[in-house]
Amino acid sequence: MTRTTEEGLSRRVGSDSERDALGRARLDIGFNVAAFALIAFQLAVMLMNLGSYTALPLSLAAWAGLLVTLVAAVIVRPRLPDELPNGMFYTAIAIWAAVVALDVVGTWAPGDTGAQPTAAVAVGSALLLCVAARPPSDIVIASIGLGVVLAGEFALRGQHDLSALGPAFVTIALSVAPPLLGVQIVRSLRTLIQLELDLVQVQSTVSSPGYAVGMLASEELARLDLAAERLLDGVASGRTTLPLNEETASAASSIATELRLHLIQGRKETWLYHAVTESALLGPAVALTDSEGLAAALTRDQRDGLLTAVWLLISDPVRQGASQPRSLTLDISRPSAPEHGDPNPGARISIVISTTGVPRNGVDPAAWQAIRKVGRYVETFAGSTLRIEITSVSDSSADLA
Repeated sequence: MTRTTEEGLSRRVGSDSERDALGRARLDIGFNVAAFALIAFQLAVMLMNLGSYTALPLSLAAWAGLLVTLVAAVIVRPRLPDELPNGMFYTAIAIWAAVVALDVVGTWAPGDTGAQPTAAVAVGSALLLCVAARPPSDIVIASIGLGVVLAGEFALRGQHDLSALGPAFVTIALSVAPPLLGVQIVRSLRTLIQLELDLVQVQSTVSSPGYAVGMLASEELARLDLAAERLLDGVASGRTTLPLNEETASAASSIATELRLHLIQGRKETWLYHAVTESALLGPAVALTDSEGLAAALTRDQRDGLLTAVWLLISDPVRQGASQPRSLTLDISRPSAPEHGDPNPGARISIVISTTGVPRNGVDPAAWQAIRKVGRYVETFAGSTLRIEITSVSDSSADLA
């Protein structure tokens, strides 16, 4: 991997982290309101059933410990970074574990007697406060652990009345569901933001020249241009003496070599190549074959249609929650047999899109509308493989003959 690619990937990772932090910050307020409402509900349930507690002081101590952590969270959270530090999070987990233990003991009674745990259930709502500030795995593990403890309590107490099983299941669900749903919401928002921003980045190539350097290469060219400008300014102002010393001459030679390489790449790599390779979604999933660079001959509308269709075919499983996108091959070439009587056979381009794992009715209708902008097409299904053959006509393709 070249230094340019590594720098581009690191910038992409950094921008993805910034977008994720922005998305989580937008959810913080909603999660906080929901969490405090659920905790207030559990507190009200506890106050209405004070007479059924077998060890009320323990449950009150559990609520005191929980409320202390919530007050501390309200005071300290605005001063903390986007992600909650490990030490503070694990300290809160330890306190909440003690809260669960105290509440379980405070409500313990054999059979159907005794009160339902409330502080322990409210711990699940407190975990919702951390969803936007901690990795999903931390929240999932803590939530599952809480659910197992409560399920174990109800199992050991024994339920003699079947009608009591319903409230037990509801109690477990109220403790586990809020943080798990919060994790899913954060994940969905992150996916949506990344997909939409990736689409914007990809579509920016539609209006670029047919053969051009990509965005990552453009940043590298700007860096090389600045280095060359400083070197020439040093020579012109006399700060850099002539003849150049060995170190300066080596640096000038490196700049010239990298500039030549970028100029060569700019004459071979089409807009479509950069759209695919610089996309976090398309890059790993699309195999592009365009040995003659025919994609450069497509008009702007045709480019937009082709790129939109490919993006929709790849992103559809991701938008529906699948962990991996589909794989797709995109082959662009000249027709093997020109149509009889065609006055300008050099203006025709054959585009073949093949993707697997596509149900017959599982293609986004917008993808077909986009393909119509590219040219006439014929689609065929073979098992789970969709093959789309497009015949595109472009006046500018004659220049490539």
